[in-house]
Amino acid sequence: MIRRMFALAGAVLLVIFALAGCGSAAVETIPTITLPEDLAAEAAPSADSSYDDTLDGLCAYLEANNALVRGDTEAAFTEMSYREIGATGGVRYRFRCGNGTVQAEFYEFDRENLDAKGKECIDSVRETGKFTVLGNEVEAELNGSGKYLMIYHDTRSDEENAYLRQWVEDCFLAFKSA
Repeated sequence: MIRRMFALAGAVLLVIFALAGCGSAAVETIPTITLPEDLAAEAAPSADSSYDDTLDGLCAYLEANNALVRGDTEAAFTEMSYREIGATGGVRYRFRCGNGTVQAEFYEFDRENLDAKGKECIDSVRETGKFTVLGNEVEAELNGSGKYLMIYHDTRSDEENAYLRQWVEDCFLAFKSA
């Protein structure tokens, strides 16, 4: 009887440790961005013609300029639902910076063929810096051309994270802004 109780207790402990291990593995599925120390002296680079004026081009430009880091899991990088705001595409990046987690979303609009949702979203962001989707008000920013929208959220606002946010915004605003 005592042996059975010890065996059962041992099995319960194994399950608890296995579940705890799974939880910590999930945390490791998003990458960490490392900012170069000399980045502060740089101005956001212009997006030269080597980057297509597409959502993929924007993402490649931001990644190349150390504004974002793409992980290889759905938790780190995923396609977003974009039709609710009238966009033609959308992606989300999740990564760590310092002691916080950053979530940055980017959406592309076809300015020549905006539907009512797209027009309402873009007009609202231009006027207030916010738009409403599914009953929630969301802060957002348009790049200089008005073709791309960015939503940026960081769980921390310390110096390193604030610096990264400014760098991401500067790069985003510089992309195909003409």
